[in-house]
Amino acid sequence: MTEQRSIVVVQTGYLGDAVLATGMLRALHAAGGLRVGLLVRADVAEIFDGHPAIVRLHRLDKREKGASARMIEELREAGYDAALVPHRSMRSALIARRAGIAQRIGFRQSELALAHTDRVHYSIAQHELDRNASLVERLGVPAIERTSWLVPQRRALETMRQHAGAVVIAPGSVWETKRWRQEGFVEVARALARRGERVLLVGSPADRPLCEAIAAAAELDAADVLAGSISLAELVALCSLARRVVANDSAPLHIAEAVATPVTAMFGPTVPGFGFGPVLAGSTALGVELPCRPCRIHGGPRCPIGTHECMHAITPDAVLGTIPGA
Repeated sequence: MTEQRSIVVVQTGYLGDAVLATGMLRALHAAGGLRVGLLVRADVAEIFDGHPAIVRLHRLDKREKGASARMIEELREAGYDAALVPHRSMRSALIARRAGIAQRIGFRQSELALAHTDRVHYSIAQHELDRNASLVERLGVPAIERTSWLVPQRRALETMRQHAGAVVIAPGSVWETKRWRQEGFVEVARALARRGERVLLVGSPADRPLCEAIAAAAELDAADVLAGSISLAELVALCSLARRVVANDSAPLHIAEAVATPVTAMFGPTVPGFGFGPVLAGSTALGVELPCRPCRIHGGPRCPIGTHECMHAITPDAVLGTIPGA
């Protein structure tokens, strides 16, 4: 009997990066006959609990002393014979190598590409799902359906069921310049509520003051602000039940698409061409053409020329035009 091949996907980046790596899980699961593990940051791992493609979930807490060494031993004990490493950091490459995994497939442009046994070109012109698929294909596995894949957890779905059919707005971002203007979110939320839509505001605990200010100005109920009060697993479930998600170039965009909910996403300092735009047929990426755009691959704390025109030029009417009536 041929021994079942064992693969681990190593993606220790931010939440959105981890969600986009689930396109690899989809391809590996579809191939069949593989034992698949996933290594992600501990603070995002809960959304992968019970994922049907994963037999083992590895949680790396980068803040803990000695976490990398413990993870190396954990992977060594798991006995993987191949690692797919979409994260281009030195830490990710070293963990896979020091765990003694025989085949390590990563990008040629990784910080420590020499730690990989197989190196694939990272094309800035491709979507992240396609870039990740190129690693899977180097393994010899076809990646035909290139979409991300999250599975809402049953308990979280039960908790969020009361919000089914809502329009979910995620106004936050780690990067200040990637946030669409607050007044724009207010106008969109107010217009949606007036036409009878249920509008919910989500985000991290740090986003709660912003969400509360938007809700108050749009005359929404305080109960419509869920930022900081639901778990990541509940956010995944909520997005799966939503009619549409409105977000910046941020993780909620990718979470929504991973549960097949269409998105309206605002792009300012960044552009979908960097590989992180929406891909679902019903989704829309909004942005304006400017000589200074894009200015950065991740955004930044302030506009380099002091105008933030890339976000101010996106109008509430443009956003509302992407959200068909109920």
